[in-house]
Amino acid sequence: AVVGSYDYSSSKETYPCNLSDDCNLRESQMMGEKYAGSVGAERLNEETGLENEITERLASLDAGPIELAKFSETLSLEGSFSVSENSFDAAGLLTDNADMTGIVDVFEELNTRNGDDFTMHDSFSEFILPQGKIHENEKNYDPVIDEGPRLVHKSNSTEIYRIKDLGVKIITDETPFEEQNRKLGHELSISKFLPPSTRRRRVVEIKDFNGRPGLWFNWEHGLTLKAWLEQERNRLQYHLLPRSRVSMAVAKTLSDFHDGGVVFNNLSLENILLDCNEGIEVATFIDLSKSGFIDMRPNADKEYTNILRRNDLQMLGKLFTNIFCGENNIISEGKGGIVQGDENEDGSRGKRGKVSLPSESVSIAGEELPPYMQSLISSLFVSNDKVCAECISPRDVYSDLKTFVEKLNNPNQQYKVYEFPVPNNAQLASGLFYGRQVHMSMMNHFFNTVVHVKLSPLMAMVSGCPGAGKSTLVHQSLHHFRNRCGLTIEGKFHKFSQQDSVLAYAFDSFFAKLTESSNSVFDSMRHRIKDSIGLDSALFEAIPNLLMFLQQGSTKDITPIFGGIMSNRFEHKLCRLINAISSDEHPLILFLDDLQWADQTTLDLLWMLMLDPSITHFGLLGCYRDNEVDDSHPLMDKLRVIQGRGVNLTTIHVGPIERESVNDLVSDALCLPPRLTRPLSSVVYQKAGGVILFVVRFLKSLKEDGLLYFSMTSRRWMWDLVEIKSKRVSDDVVRHTTLQMNVLPAPIKKGLMSAACLGPSFDAAVLKLAIDDGDFDIDSFLETCKDGGFIEEWRRDNDEYRWSHDQIQQAAYDLIPKEQQDIFHFFLGLTLSKKAKSTRKDILFLILDNVNIGIKKFVVDPEDLIQIANLNLQAGNKAISVSSFHSAANYLEVGIGLLDEQSWVSHYDLTIQLYDAALEAYYAIGRFSSFELTAKQPIKHAKCFKDKLNAYINYVRYLTAAERGEEALAICLNVLETLGEKIPRRIGNKTVMEEALIVTNLLQKTMSCDLLGLRLLKDPKKIAISYFLDAVFLCSYESNPVIFALAVCRMMKMSIQCGLCEISAIGFGLYGTLLTGPLGADFEESYKMGRLALKALTKLDAFKLKQRVYAYYYGIIALCKDPLQASCDKLLEAYEAGFLVGDIESSAANLQLYSSLAVWGCGDKIEKAEELIRMHAKRMIQHKQNKACKTILPHLQQALDLMGSDEDAYMTFFGISEDDLLREGIQETVSHPRNAVIFTKRMYLAVLRGDVESFKEEYEMGLLHHNQQVGIRFMGKIMRVFLDGLLGFYFARKRGSDEKKWTDIGEESMKTMAKWAEGSSWNFSNKSLLLEAEYWFLLGDEILASGKYDESISAAKKHKFKNDEGLAAHKAALFHLEHNRKKEALSYFNRSKACYESWGAKGLVEEFDATIALLMASPLPQLSESIH
Repeated sequence: AVVGSYDYSSSKETYPCNLSDDCNLRESQMMGEKYAGSVGAERLNEETGLENEITERLASLDAGPIELAKFSETLSLEGSFSVSENSFDAAGLLTDNADMTGIVDVFEELNTRNGDDFTMHDSFSEFILPQGKIHENEKNYDPVIDEGPRLVHKSNSTEIYRIKDLGVKIITDETPFEEQNRKLGHELSISKFLPPSTRRRRVVEIKDFNGRPGLWFNWEHGLTLKAWLEQERNRLQYHLLPRSRVSMAVAKTLSDFHDGGVVFNNLSLENILLDCNEGIEVATFIDLSKSGFIDMRPNADKEYTNILRRNDLQMLGKLFTNIFCGENNIISEGKGGIVQGDENEDGSRGKRGKVSLPSESVSIAGEELPPYMQSLISSLFVSNDKVCAECISPRDVYSDLKTFVEKLNNPNQQYKVYEFPVPNNAQLASGLFYGRQVHMSMMNHFFNTVVHVKLSPLMAMVSGCPGAGKSTLVHQSLHHFRNRCGLTIEGKFHKFSQQDSVLAYAFDSFFAKLTESSNSVFDSMRHRIKDSIGLDSALFEAIPNLLMFLQQGSTKDITPIFGGIMSNRFEHKLCRLINAISSDEHPLILFLDDLQWADQTTLDLLWMLMLDPSITHFGLLGCYRDNEVDDSHPLMDKLRVIQGRGVNLTTIHVGPIERESVNDLVSDALCLPPRLTRPLSSVVYQKAGGVILFVVRFLKSLKEDGLLYFSMTSRRWMWDLVEIKSKRVSDDVVRHTTLQMNVLPAPIKKGLMSAACLGPSFDAAVLKLAIDDGDFDIDSFLETCKDGGFIEEWRRDNDEYRWSHDQIQQAAYDLIPKEQQDIFHFFLGLTLSKKAKSTRKDILFLILDNVNIGIKKFVVDPEDLIQIANLNLQAGNKAISVSSFHSAANYLEVGIGLLDEQSWVSHYDLTIQLYDAALEAYYAIGRFSSFELTAKQPIKHAKCFKDKLNAYINYVRYLTAAERGEEALAICLNVLETLGEKIPRRIGNKTVMEEALIVTNLLQKTMSCDLLGLRLLKDPKKIAISYFLDAVFLCSYESNPVIFALAVCRMMKMSIQCGLCEISAIGFGLYGTLLTGPLGADFEESYKMGRLALKALTKLDAFKLKQRVYAYYYGIIALCKDPLQASCDKLLEAYEAGFLVGDIESSAANLQLYSSLAVWGCGDKIEKAEELIRMHAKRMIQHKQNKACKTILPHLQQALDLMGSDEDAYMTFFGISEDDLLREGIQETVSHPRNAVIFTKRMYLAVLRGDVESFKEEYEMGLLHHNQQVGIRFMGKIMRVFLDGLLGFYFARKRGSDEKKWTDIGEESMKTMAKWAEGSSWNFSNKSLLLEAEYWFLLGDEILASGKYDESISAAKKHKFKNDEGLAAHKAALFHLEHNRKKEALSYFNRSKACYESWGAKGLVEEFDATIALLMASPLPQLSESIH
């Protein structure tokens, strides 16, 4: 029934009206009768006086009689009058003859006339009854009395009247007035005593009414809880959420009563009013006649107080039962209380005190009431339980309900409120997320940065103790990241498995999911990957599903080996692969768990990833155990290095969760309100210390021990708190779990131990093979372990399982006594090896991972040792085939360790193969501590020189990489001499020229076009000679250029006389470079040999040498004829090609050649050159090529100087100055190539700025370096010749005593440049003309000089060399200035400035602005002294 109205006089606050327990429906319906004196109608009359006018004017329009009472619900004195046909019809205005237009006009006129001061809404009609009818349903309806008091409620002892916005309650029985005054006074006292915010009837006063004492109160707005429930029951579906919110509102009001010192003592469906507004429910308590005060003084009788409170709680439980279950499911009360249980008040199991809902299922609309609510309600019916009465309060109930509503409202909440616990197989909490809000916020910030900011790779590390929930935190965060179109690749390192296979397996799993999804969204990614990495079979062998993804599932089967990606070529390809996967539409996170077990090679790869400047929208997220990682750990060393390179590292520490979070976990696990689980969770927290994994395992152990059990009577989980408190628990989760496992049957324990030895995951069929026991039931084992939470299904198609946590695996492993672990591994591996043929699965690695642990302790038969050594050779070669060099090295090292000195005689082939493979693996992973000793063994013991060659070539590679070039060269010369190709140790240029003449004669006999038609070289000895001649070049091209030139000539002779091999392409290219200078500067022949080298790559299928041939041709030879600009992109292509095959040194050489061209030669935008050089310098550091990086830094610094930047590139990358770098080079060798680059850079800047006077002494020092350089014509050589000429003529014009020396330098440079210009006018004509102009300037021929300057400017402009055009204009300006032609000088200065501005050299532009301003303001004589 409608029981109240809005109190307009109050401050928008709703207060209760009176409706006692025995209120009947008829009395409530009396309020639905016609009421002409409503508040809205009264205010319409009082404010406008329009009632009569409205009636008369509407009658003239044939409208029906307007009932002003019907407008009372919809009039507002603050808005405008809006009308609609529906609203007029509802008010009875419209008849068949009614003039609708006229009616609207009436109200619009009234609207205008009265200042838009009232509004009518068309929605009011559903709440308005026709005149004279009774309101028959219980809508939210507020009648207002027009004239005098109206009886709205009558019972046997009370009557309630409504007078406008007030209500009056009188007592009608024969009670004396004094007693009536006392009773009403009690209600008044209760109302006044409660805090103002408490939702209760607000009593105004006690005053006479019709000759009787009357309780006057504010009339309230609301709907009775009974009426609300009737509405809910009429719904088609049962809705748990609104019932829960209403219950929460009731509990809130009751808690306010108790907190205010009052017990209500009258909870019923009729005595509660609800105000529901937009999902917010407020409950107001009425009829305070039975309420009582609570003595809250310290010395009060607490037992009596608890009885009062408990009475309210039990009525609250009965009320909740009605709300959720209906009147037919009221909890039955037993003798002396509610249903009896079997738990003592101290928490121990017994025969009393446990309360519950009825044992039969409580069914609501076909669904069972969630156990959470069942437990909450049952807890309110506790009888004669002092402990519970003291700890339970309405505020606790409210808090429990609030938690429940939050779970209902959260769609991502893992805890399922509808889940009913299964007694025999309780699904306790695992993988849930508790107490990590701050950590989650940090993770989300990291992900947001990856998504929204286009930066180089970002990095975050999550640390914590084992079982603290690090992985759970990350997986929760990654779930949200994936919902935002993010991609994730996830890998986990394990203590018992191959670390270098983790990344390969992670990427393979990622592409398997993409292939299964068949989502066209990833088509663009597919194209990017193809363009980035091409089709590399070795990479596909390591990551087979990558090929499946690229070919959209249609490819031949490739048996996954999941090797490492740990060679140079794979490291680079992995970087490119990640760059192709990540994008702004699909950012990528690589998550690697348990990094404390990552191998050094993997850490190096992560270092490379984080320093790769080309990768964006990518984040690396790692987890590690901080109790196993100290400051000296390799992981921490690598993180410090990464941070030192400017990578921002986000660190998140995850510790044990707080006590309240443990209670949340236990509450969710047992489907109980947090209030009920708090005593248990407190003990759990004390025992497990807040470590989530330990908490979960401890709860499971309580269930297994019977201390935590499911009661069918109460349909909820119960526990024996006394026994739990006395339970002794290990302080370590591993030890605790091991003790749990120890009580399992022997076959289960044996299965656990064997599975632990198989690794972090295992195949059920392989496990069955490993356990040589006919009684072992694999199905029973798997079910038992899954039920115990030890393992979980992983790859159902392959019948694979994995441990639920690595701590669980460790616990299972600890079942094996420590002194027996080695022998257990050994015999398990031995068992697998005997049964390997009975399975189609490749278990070679698995066999050896176990056998190798105890091999030397338990095998004494030499033949058995040889057999196992052979297996290790097979495993090593297999790992090498997929670039899993770290694992390969381990297998091969074990194999070698099983041999003795006699093996070189008794098992020679096996021994030499083990050593050869080990050297390859050691070199790939940089295990140089073992390399040298290993390499010397086959050199010492091999039967023939042929068998030593592999050791020698790997040893030379090692020495060259270690910058021990002289030792490497000595070995190469010794090997060549042994092979019959003697190269003298001491030779001069004469010897080289004689060798070159022989090659020239051979070439004349064989046309260059016919060289590719020569037969292929098949003689192994000759092929070996070719490789060692190439090795001579690699270790001598800087330190011994004469030996290098001779080796190249011998390579050419070998190819022409004996046949072609892949090294022939290198020989052709190197010979072409020698023809650019050292062998006579025959540019045409050089160009032919270069083109031949390019063709040989295809002819000889030598594409793995592309980076070297491209460096020789595009970095040196092509400069003779092709435009300089054409070489830049080709050199970058070669740079990438070198990474793809692992030839990082050649990649670095291509980068050096590109950098010199970009800054000195091409004339392209300097900003572009700076950006590319910076990016590739970072990549050089990324690949540990610090030497190469230092060589290109002068080019980067020059670009920065030209752009006007204050950045010091040397300080940015290495924390040193340019002078430090120069001294470092001089200490290594006077002729260090880096020194020549630095001096050339300084010279070029001095010439561009016109500031060469102060550079003279330094120039002469640099000249020494220049003269000692090999005469190959690369860009650095070209620039030195050009700058030598400019400086030579400049200093010659000073007419000093050394004029002739400087003139000779200038003339020599001019002749060289003129010769080069004959071969390539495009590249060199402008430089040659500028040197000629300077020459005629020196000789004083102004006409010739002026003409040559103009010709040089035109040629540079024509060939798009902006830098050279600006330099020529600058030199012309100085020439005219010297001859007092200010106007011409100013013109050329402006032109020079415009060129430099177009080039992007802002630093030069600023200097030229100052020069031009000086020229404009000063007389010529002063200018001649100021401007050079």
